[in-house]
Amino acid sequence: MVELVLPELLTNHKIMSKTVIIVIVVLIVLGIFYFWAPDSWKWWQGTTAEKTNGDVLGTTSPHERITAKHQFKNGTHIIAGETNLPTPCHILNTTARVAESFPEQVTIDFTSTSSGEICAQVITVNRFKIEFQASENAMIKATWNGQPVELNLIPSGATEDLTNFEIFIKG
Repeated sequence: MVELVLPELLTNHKIMSKTVIIVIVVLIVLGIFYFWAPDSWKWWQGTTAEKTNGDVLGTTSPHERITAKHQFKNGTHIIAGETNLPTPCHILNTTARVAESFPEQVTIDFTSTSSGEICAQVITVNRFKIEFQASENAMIKATWNGQPVELNLIPSGATEDLTNFEIFIKG
């Protein structure tokens, strides 16, 4: 009787070992797909894009920071810089909203719209310059297509002409 139970236990042990090995291999393969698969394959993360103003925009801004030169002269702020657009067919619009408070709170809205043409997906550098009236101590922030972004303002000299500006930023 003992002899009959022993072969049955060995057979069950071999089946369990094979099952454990198969489960481990499947988990490793799934882990590889999780870390190295394109985002479009990660269906459990939900939709990663939304349609707005003819553009496909991510749920967060493609810009973490916009760096520009800033000048204050005779009650006017001038902010000039460069930013990347997804294609040469995109158009950059900038507007400044000044909230009446002291000091004023200014929001610079950067919006990128597509002209609707078929266009090569080549990141294109686009210059911008915006002027607005506010006190010298105005609090300035920015948005990109409605999403807040960090605005890194580099002070420029009062005699520097921001019409023909160049920005050289390290790192």
